[in-house]
Amino acid sequence: MPFFNGVKNTAAQSYTIGDFSKPMQLPFFLAGTFGEPRPDHFHSGIDIKTNGVEGQPVLAVADGFISRIRVSPYGYGKAIYIVHSNGYTSVYGHLSRFYGKIEQYIHKQHYTTQKSELDIILDSTVFPLHQNDTIAFSGNTGGSSAPHLHFEIRNTQTEHALNPLDFYPKSFYVDTIAPQLNKIKLYFGDTASFYTAVSVKYPLIKQDGIYTTTTPIPKLNFPRFAISLEGYDKQDESENKNGINKIALFANDSLIFQYKLTEIDFDKTRMCNAFVDYDEMMKGNGYFYNCYQLRKNTLPFYLAGYNGMLDTHAFNFSELKIQCIDYNSNCSTIKLSFQSIGDNISKSVADSSLKAATTVINASNSDSFEVGKFKIKFVSNTFYDNAPLAITTIKKNPKILSDEYHVGNKNELLPLQKPATITITSTIKKQRNKIVLVRKDFNGKETALKTTVTKYKFCASTMTLGTFYLKYDIIKPNIQKIELLPETITANVSDNLSGVDTYNGYIDNNWVNFYYDAKNDKLIYTVDEHCTKGEHLLKLIVTDKVGNENTILQKINYP
Repeated sequence: MPFFNGVKNTAAQSYTIGDFSKPMQLPFFLAGTFGEPRPDHFHSGIDIKTNGVEGQPVLAVADGFISRIRVSPYGYGKAIYIVHSNGYTSVYGHLSRFYGKIEQYIHKQHYTTQKSELDIILDSTVFPLHQNDTIAFSGNTGGSSAPHLHFEIRNTQTEHALNPLDFYPKSFYVDTIAPQLNKIKLYFGDTASFYTAVSVKYPLIKQDGIYTTTTPIPKLNFPRFAISLEGYDKQDESENKNGINKIALFANDSLIFQYKLTEIDFDKTRMCNAFVDYDEMMKGNGYFYNCYQLRKNTLPFYLAGYNGMLDTHAFNFSELKIQCIDYNSNCSTIKLSFQSIGDNISKSVADSSLKAATTVINASNSDSFEVGKFKIKFVSNTFYDNAPLAITTIKKNPKILSDEYHVGNKNELLPLQKPATITITSTIKKQRNKIVLVRKDFNGKETALKTTVTKYKFCASTMTLGTFYLKYDIIKPNIQKIELLPETITANVSDNLSGVDTYNGYIDNNWVNFYYDAKNDKLIYTVDEHCTKGEHLLKLIVTDKVGNENTILQKINYP
């Protein structure tokens, strides 16, 4: 991006470093950095630590107006979006509550609509703001795992997220520590499908400032190979393990692969599952950054024309070098040396890997497969590369209503970019509307899919492969442990399978606003004018996603 007289320009906007003030009067000690990989998405902002507490004032970073306010049990929780005149939008997430007239406005909207979840679009006349106006207080709502402020800056026109650190002086973000690198993973495979690769991990050691393996790496006799690496970046004043901003791969000093995280397109954020080794990520083994680009991975921040795939038989270079660079340009280097083509990995391991699947799906084509009463359909570009796929049938056990059908690659988890359609045929008539199509993952965790029921079929979409079967959901949600605290009334809620769908609370038969803290399975009512001191009748109604309903009535004496 070119600079002119200290002004940074894009196609639609311009700004000068320092135009934006801080969103809180706290240093940029980050629990999360821009572009970090996460399951199914990139982290689209920075997470500013709040010393482990909620309630820090959150400030508008520049003049503008509030264009959107969301209140959700998931994602950003309570969030504010501010449009600025220079072509950018700032986003503030995981808020505990809004400030002043904003909080009053949202409070009224809850009671006017009798909805706890809101997504309100506002015009420029409702909440105009000046720089450093207080807009909210930091919190831990939505998908947050600890108190912090999630802060983004987006291109208003494209809605792409940009690195907020680009808009502030370098001195605001102190990081003198180069990325820590732990392992490399090599993949030796054929040209038909990269997912048929044999993979080998090597621990890295640091000698004289350079990371390397303890012994040279043998080259296996496969047509091509590629590399990923596991590591993280760390800031001076934070113990959090953050993402690596840039990786470059060199063969004999010639650049053959590079990415640099500069912006996030939300339409492509799911491609994070191809940016790192998906199997390792989902199994909790760390983030292995792929130093290669799969053929259907179209993320825009790769070096054009260089996919990082290496031809094993044209392997005439003596050394591979990988540079890992953080946002502040601290660099760690890996140097790898190789033996001549050999096979110190048993051929039986290689053969079993390549023969794991019954068929290989062309990633560019749509396809479907039927086994017994089970059918799965994929549209084109569902997979990031040609995918080896096997469907295994496990006969019905007494706890479920159909056979189990396992779909995937025998050796590793396969990510999907688009949903697959699952159909199971069944003539069961009893309580048919309470039957759901269930996906079980590799850890045995069940997820009930949103299921469409017809006369003979149960259909659902899934963005994740696994084991699929039919199961009854006839148990109503659980409501327990109602607590009266000085400022709140809380209740624990949970559901055994399909999940909580709707939730409503009433004081003396008048609707009151209970916020659903989904990650903690808790309903929280912040006591307001609708609950005075004294005796009241509390009613809670919770339904799950197939319509099972639980209602409790309890007399309370609010102090």
